[in-house]
Amino acid sequence: MDTLETIIITGASRGIGAATARRLAGPNRRLILLARSEDKLAALCDEINAQGATAEHLGADLSSVELAAEAASTLVERTEHVDALVLNAGMSNDKLFDNSTMDDIEYELGVNYMAPVTLLHSLMPLLEASGGSAVFVGSLTALMPFPSNATYAASKAALLALVRSLRVEMDESGVHFGIVLPGATETEATAGKSSIVPHMSADKVAKAIERCLDNREGVIIPGLGNRLAATFFQEFPELSEKLLKPLKTKLIPGFDGYSKS
Repeated sequence: MDTLETIIITGASRGIGAATARRLAGPNRRLILLARSEDKLAALCDEINAQGATAEHLGADLSSVELAAEAASTLVERTEHVDALVLNAGMSNDKLFDNSTMDDIEYELGVNYMAPVTLLHSLMPLLEASGGSAVFVGSLTALMPFPSNATYAASKAALLALVRSLRVEMDESGVHFGIVLPGATETEATAGKSSIVPHMSADKVAKAIERCLDNREGVIIPGLGNRLAATFFQEFPELSEKLLKPLKTKLIPGFDGYSKS
């Protein structure tokens, strides 16, 4: 089994994770898919295996360092070889900062930052042995304001900083580090949230993840509009914030404005 190219994908039961699994499936690849929804993972594995690929699943709650470490230990038991690690699992509280409890914030940071860091740290020896890749699914909000989800944006900014630092720190390790920063994406998490901003498909994000792996790229922002927005917010931070403030309820999915609870 370990003669196959082994790819681990977290948050693979739906949305971007499931689209990535389908896109990366191939006859010479072994996919190990992680998520909490084992029934959805099992169905996806059946679909992928029926197409001639090799897929297996692991039910895993990645909401804390301890749980992520348990998942990593199980992965090490299952395989002695890892070629790629796609760290996609994430969540958003969808709460104003004032309305969030510290438990809300800690849980969000656990899922979005500490869990993927734990998995990466635990599996690093296998990635170094294979000269493999670790690709994170971040967010355009790492580069621009995201009112109503400030701590989500902060967690994605932390991932971006981590990847950029590791690309320099571990340049001689042979491991490739990359991150994809999608904007608004059509998934179950965004369903029903109003916004005039166009949403890209989960498969378009999966295509960017595939490109990141194939070309061993560093930072990818899929979509021309997203790249232009990122450039504008980085080059003109004060002006861009000034322009965003009166438009935020129309541009930010699901944001109705500030309201202290």
